[in-house]
Amino acid sequence: MKNISILVLCMILIVFSITAFPKIVLRIAIHTDFNREGFDKYLEEYTKLHPNIEFEKIAVPFEDYLTKVEVSHISGNPPDIYHVYSLWGVDLVKSGILDEPPQDIRNDVRKNYERVAVNGATINGEIWGIPTEIDNYCLVYNKKILKENGYSDPPRTWNELIDMAKKCTKYDKDGNIIQYGFVFLAGWESAVVHPYLSLAYSNGAKFLNDDNTKCIINSPEGIEALEAEVKLFKMHITDINGSVWDFPNGNIAMMIMAPWDEGNLKSTMGDNYKYVGVAPIPVMKKPKTLLYTWFACVDSKSKHKKAAWDFLRWMTEQIQPDKRTTRMGDYLVEKVGAIPGRKIDIDNHYYQLFDQYTKTFVEELKNSVAEDNVYHGAEIKVTLMNEITNAWLGKKTSKQALDDAVKAINALLSED
Repeated sequence: MKNISILVLCMILIVFSITAFPKIVLRIAIHTDFNREGFDKYLEEYTKLHPNIEFEKIAVPFEDYLTKVEVSHISGNPPDIYHVYSLWGVDLVKSGILDEPPQDIRNDVRKNYERVAVNGATINGEIWGIPTEIDNYCLVYNKKILKENGYSDPPRTWNELIDMAKKCTKYDKDGNIIQYGFVFLAGWESAVVHPYLSLAYSNGAKFLNDDNTKCIINSPEGIEALEAEVKLFKMHITDINGSVWDFPNGNIAMMIMAPWDEGNLKSTMGDNYKYVGVAPIPVMKKPKTLLYTWFACVDSKSKHKKAAWDFLRWMTEQIQPDKRTTRMGDYLVEKVGAIPGRKIDIDNHYYQLFDQYTKTFVEELKNSVAEDNVYHGAEIKVTLMNEITNAWLGKKTSKQALDDAVKAINALLSED
């Protein structure tokens, strides 16, 4: 009789545990560049702590990610957790895709994250996610090429950059550039738009008016900044064939780049990595650089909102006592090669973030301007890229290109 009672009690406990802690599968959608070795370690660790939680990871190419988010939500079976580019935020909020973060998470973000990171995750005055990586821009240069041409330091102003780039540019017998003094990257909207806006902000321009209803980048300051870029093409210091991806080959003196390129440069340049230098973007009037943000968020149709937010709290808020960092901070710094948005993660990853490459990017956070979050942000960015490229190629004057860009962008903004 006693054995039967014990058996019944065990069965009751098993049934209770199953009903009290039902199995939950959290589906996480991330873009493929974020899916680095080591991410699964955190999912496995969390599952050990919470045996009722399982994870399904969905890795999507960056160029397909926004569409995947939108289509999945409409289908009624969306992922629970997203990692999204802040520029998409307004569209996702207006479409009702994002769940409102709990108040304690919003309070934590306001208190413990870099100001520009908070701005990146803010839409219409409200925080809609937890900032993860933050990426600004600096001048990356080849110390060896500069030294060979008589320069011991990088340029501090844009006029100095033009002079130095001209001297560092080499040509073959037919006049083709074989060593670039400076390169851009045509065809990728971020690589075209972000360096231009950094220069425009340095010159005192603004992309939007104060209430974010009109684009005003065709101001005299914005036009002057674009003309400063165009001058490099007119002087045949650069051309459309130049690419930032060729920097490891040792035939490029200077480029504007983000912090996440460090791993690529280290792995491809070998011993020549010692020649890599980083400096603030040469100024026109005052130090400024654009910064963009990624943030973690939850789908409003998720069946497991509480479990999703609990996991994100564990990943992004919980401070590990031995390292005084968060798990997300560790992953961003050690695996992705990105700057984390949380202050304590910057402070306590000193040796990784204040190294030869990343130190200047961190120091330039104080001069960073968060990318404007606007409706149709992705389409607006492509529009501006196309017109900047038209100016580079001499198809339009800088004024005409920006006037045309502003007209098209304001038509998109009017749909808000």
